[in-house]
Amino acid sequence: MRTLGFRTHVLLAIAAAVGLAAVLSRPWYAAAPQATTAADPAIGDINGPLSSFFVGLERWVTETTGMTGAESLGYFGIAILAMAGIAALGALGALSQRAQAVGREALRYGSLAALAIVAWKLLDPPGSNAVIELRYGAFVALGCALILVSCGAEVCNSPLLRSKRKRSTFTAPPPPPAYESARSSAPPGT
Repeated sequence: MRTLGFRTHVLLAIAAAVGLAAVLSRPWYAAAPQATTAADPAIGDINGPLSSFFVGLERWVTETTGMTGAESLGYFGIAILAMAGIAALGALGALSQRAQAVGREALRYGSLAALAIVAWKLLDPPGSNAVIELRYGAFVALGCALILVSCGAEVCNSPLLRSKRKRSTFTAPPPPPAYESARSSAPPGT
């Protein structure tokens, strides 16, 4: 099985951070419709909690109306944007030999913090849960945060970059001295 390389994971982490920042302009929440109760259901009509769940799930994915993440999350949206920016800068820093230690830690903790905030706001939307329901922007943000964490973990777990050493060229040792029998003495031991 082929795995992705170091630079590919860095590129995907940066793309996920940009996607996480961009998805704040998409709808995250909208007002939930009022529940209707039928006084006399028709025979054969099964209108239970499961059918209303699938209708709600369809609204979560297909509806484009509602409050954007930036306007509904407030300071949490700014925190998501900041953590995505820290993670992207950390991914860029991991490419440099001098800044890779700091870059890896910024990528690791920035991506984990972004995932934690997005998951928290996915499970606990602002306001009452009976009044507000999710839209597709929150799910796209969760996907981007998961990609950011998984690619960031691969970047952080890869071997450290090392500088390339200059190869020394081979220089031959000097030739042994030549002894002339008339003017010099023989080497010791002969």
